[in-house]
This record gives sequence, C-alpha cells and structure tokens, in this order.
Amino acid sequence: MSPLVAMRHWGAQSLLRRLWLWMTVSVVAVGLGTAALSYFFGYQEANELQDAQLRQIASLVHRWGNFPDSALNPAGADVDKDARIVVQRLGAPVGPQGLQLPAHLADGMHVVQSGGHAWRVFVRQGDQGRIAVAQRTDLRTDAAIDSAQRTLFPLLALIPLLALLSAWVVRRALRPLRQMAQGVDARSESDLQPLPEADVPQEVLPFVRSINRLLQRLHAAMEQQRRFVADAAHELRTPIAVLSMQVDNLGPLQLEPEARTRIGALQQGLRRARAVVEQLLSLARSQGEQSTAWQHIDPAQVVREVITDLLPLAESRNIDLGLDHADAAQMRTDPAQLYTLLRNAVDNALRYTPEGGRVDLRVLAAEGALVIEVQDTGPGIPPELLEQVFEPFVRLPGTESEGSGLGLSIVRQIAQRLGGKVTLLNAPGGGLILRYVQPVAPLTAARSAQN
Repeated sequence: MSPLVAMRHWGAQSLLRRLWLWMTVSVVAVGLGTAALSYFFGYQEANELQDAQLRQIASLVHRWGNFPDSALNPAGADVDKDARIVVQRLGAPVGPQGLQLPAHLADGMHVVQSGGHAWRVFVRQGDQGRIAVAQRTDLRTDAAIDSAQRTLFPLLALIPLLALLSAWVVRRALRPLRQMAQGVDARSESDLQPLPEADVPQEVLPFVRSINRLLQRLHAAMEQQRRFVADAAHELRTPIAVLSMQVDNLGPLQLEPEARTRIGALQQGLRRARAVVEQLLSLARSQGEQSTAWQHIDPAQVVREVITDLLPLAESRNIDLGLDHADAAQMRTDPAQLYTLLRNAVDNALRYTPEGGRVDLRVLAAEGALVIEVQDTGPGIPPELLEQVFEPFVRLPGTESEGSGLGLSIVRQIAQRLGGKVTLLNAPGGGLILRYVQPVAPLTAARSAQN
C-alpha cells in the first residue's frame, strides 16, 4: 500500500482525522506558497536595496566633488576585502584596486566581468566627469539570500505550529459531538428520549434530527409491542382461569388413577401458563411509561411482604426462606415496583433451588447506596451466561423448573426504572446471589433481624 493510499485510509476512519488532515495539507500548501513568495520578494528587495546603495554612493561622490583619479577604496575595505565597493573614474588609469571597465559604458546599472568575477556596476554622469560604483555580484547574491532566508525561516517554523493548532481547533469544534455520543452511550436500552438539539452545529443538526425521528419510530414500535403483549396476556387470563376452575371441579369425581394423573399434569400446565401470563403482564408494565410513585420507605418492610407472599411456595418445596440481615435505612423508591422486583427475584430463586435448600435475603446499608441481596443454594449459573439470562425467555439448558425465562428480565427493567442496578454472581460456597444496588442516603443506625 502506497503512503498516499495509507494516509487516505487513515483519514477516512475518523472525521477528526479527515478534517485535521485536510487542514494540515491546506496549511502546508499555503505556508510553502507563502514562504516561496516571501523568499522571492525578500530576495528582490535585498537586490534593490543594494542597487540603491550604489546609487547613493555615486550621488555622494558627485556632491562632494572628490572624484578619484583611478579607484577609491572606502574605509574598512582592507578589513573585509570581499565586501568592498569600488569607486573609480571611467577612462582614467586603473590602479591595483581598480576594475577593467569599458570607457563607453552607458549611464545606469550594468553587470560586467572583470578580474574573473561578475560585478554590478552603476555609472553616472556628473559635472566633473563620469564615475562607476561597482560591487561583486556573488557577494550581493549571498547577502540577498541571507536576507530572504530571514523572512523564510519564521514561516517554515510556523507551519507545524499551525498544523498542531488546527488539530486542537478541530478537536474542540467536535467536542459537542463527543459529548452527545457519551450521553447516548450512558443511556439504558429503554431510554428513547430525543437527543437535545441545543448547541448542536448546523452541519450536524439534520443528522441529529434524523436520529430523533428514528428514535420516535422505535419508541412507537416498542410501545405497540408492549401493548400487544399486555393485551394478549390480559385476554389469556380469563380462559386460563376458566380452564383451571373446570379442572378443579373434576376433583370430587370418581376417576381412574390414570385419569387423575393426567388431570394433575393438566393442572400443573395451567399453573405454569397462569404464571407465564402474570409475568408477561409484569414485563409489559415494567417496559411501559407508568408513573413512578416515589416514597421514602423502609426496604426491609417490602422484603418481609415478599417473604410472606411467597412463603407457601417455599414450604411446598421444603425451602428455608427468610430475612437473614437487615440494616436500618430509608430509601426513596416506588414501593409497588420494588415489591414486583423482589417478588420476581425471590420467585426465580425458589424455582431454581432444589427441594430442601435455602433462600436468604439481606438488606445492607453501604456507603451512599442500599444493597438488597437474594442468595440461594441452587446450581448457580455458568459465568459466561450471567448476563444472557437477563434477556426475555432465556432459560438455562438442562433446567427442569417451571420458570418462563421472564423473571430476571422483569427485575432488570424495574431496576433501571428505579435508577438502580442488578447483577448476578455465583456464591463462593455454591448457589447464586442476585444483588440490587440503589443509591440512597442510609441512616447511621443499624439493626439485624433473623427469620
């Protein structure tokens, strides 16, 4: 790959790089062009200045009337012979310091070869005769080049500084886009609020508005899907309840053992279907735009209500369910949504814990946050699946519980709505820990409760 192709590929990967690259190319091109013009004009100006010096010397010699008989060496010429300026009368005998100049040279500027060097000669006619003021052209050229370089070097040194400055300007100009990207990355997957259009550059505003229209369409599609799930689950509740009632009415009848076995399997299936319908309704509510009734409550009281409601399920499976530890703390939350979150978490733990196991709940007041843990003695979850199980309808392979794969999805949806975070981790001694963390201002006092 050629360097030019590699540079274009590098610049195409980033808008910042592309802008900086083109600005740098423009700065270098303009800088080099300006430097070339500055060098040219500086060189020309130095030559013109030296020609003006020859004219001034000739004018001074005519004004003083002190014409040299052959050649006149200015003071200091013996110190720096290479920089000397020769003044001599045309047509007069030439001394050791003089130049062999044609006597018929016209007035004005000339370039004459003499003594193996080229000389810049100015000839002037005066009242007392004609004189020539001469200087070597190579010395003049060196002086002109030196003068031009003095104007060239600052411009060349300014080019890399302008390239760095352009990179800083481009990065600063794109800061609103980076801040917008960071804000979008910090959103949850359920947050489809439009992007702010304030302080957005005019060039990017059409793109931002297109994204906002896309977010609106996504929001409408998700809301339609949520309503469909809620309506379908609501419509299924009545027929499932009727079927359950009809099956329960078969209990007093005298039936064959095989028939009773099949009726028991049917009742189990109906219970599972009813549980799935209830969780679908909970999932639809957690994804909807229901209002949040914020209150300051004692989370331990909500935990006790969940334990009381699910205690029959725990007893039916011979599982020890209780509140292991509770710190005194107040948290600002929605009690109903917190109850739904904890109920689904505990229900999930009870269904996946083997009979005779244990499910413990803890309320811990950490620094600046409140932690609620649900720990079971079940089989745990492989580490690579700890995040995957939060997706709807995802169940671990090989499990025989009656779960529907919606409980943990509901837990995460509600946690995000309440501003908290839920995580799963395998307990060191076996089992699984579901940890819900919500920022609060806990009380300093603490208490422990055993159940």
